Order: sequence, then structure tokens, then C-alpha cells
Amino acid sequence: MRSKLVIPAVRGFKEFDIALQCPQDVIFLLDGELIQLQGIVDAVKRVDKKIYLHLDMVKGIKDDEASIRFLAKAVKIDGVISTRTSSLLHAKKYGLSAIQRGFLIDSHSIHTIVRTALQVQPDYLELLPSFSLPKITQIKQETGLDVIMGGFIETHENMRAIFDAGAVAVSTSKVDLWR
Repeated sequence: MRSKLVIPAVRGFKEFDIALQCPQDVIFLLDGELIQLQGIVDAVKRVDKKIYLHLDMVKGIKDDEASIRFLAKAVKIDGVISTRTSSLLHAKKYGLSAIQRGFLIDSHSIHTIVRTALQVQPDYLELLPSFSLPKITQIKQETGLDVIMGGFIETHENMRAIFDAGAVAVSTSKVDLWR
């Protein structure tokens, strides 16, 4: 992923159509159903973009190895986003990019995120909420991983502060920030 990237985080078809037309080469799919996935992935591939699927939020997908093998081999997604260790490990096993999502709520959650990242070795960490940006440096130092921030990113000023704090990218569902 290139630095200072704004990643469209898509929840609906209207946002999906807008994301397909945006200059970004990555889309995070945060909602949907299994029956819709092949058409969505095909549309993304036609415009030469990558799609990361949030396994914990798409209906009809389990976090087991068979589901992830199906997504990698048949549907041909590019990567997964998950809070679950097993999902991330299965994704890596099948050649998918893995983004570990973590919620910064207290010092224990930081410890858990770091411990999991050291075990799984995901490609990226996505940390939420975005106003936890003072912890970016600590987590980057402890894991050696690039950080994507998400949640409550509503202005260009929010994005600048996050990038200045060391994040490599932001994920946002705020369509106005995708351009």
C-alpha cells in the first residue's frame, strides 16, 4: 500500500459505485452477503483495483478455513480484514493479504493487539477509533507493522493529523474524503 492512502470503506451499493470511480486502488468491503460477493469482486477487478473483505461483517461467511479458501480460490478477493486470529492465519495460508483490525479501548487492548500481531504477522494493522492516534508510534514500534487508522474520520484535518502521527493509510466511509 502506498503511503497516505485514503481507502474507501464501503457499506452499500451506492458507495460501492462511487468507490469504483475513485482514484484509489484499494476498497474495503464492510458489509454485504455471500451471494453478492462474486459480482462485487468481478466489478472491482474490471477497474484494476484490490478488494479487502471484512470477514466479521459480511453475511454468509464463516471464519473457518474452508470459507477463506473459497474466498481466495473461487471468489478471488485480495485480502481480508478481521479481528480474529484464526481468520488472519487462514488468509495468510491461502496467499491473501491480512489486515488485523483492533479496537483501542484501554491498555489491555493494546497488549492484546500487539501480542496477536506478533503471532500472526499480518500485512497491516487497522486501529480504531481514529482518535487513538497517540498510540500509533507505540504500536508501530512494538510490532514493526504499518498502521491504517479508521473510525470517526470526517475531515481532511482529521486525516492530516493521522498521517502526521505515522499512519500509512486511513479507511473511511465518508465519501467526500475519497476524492
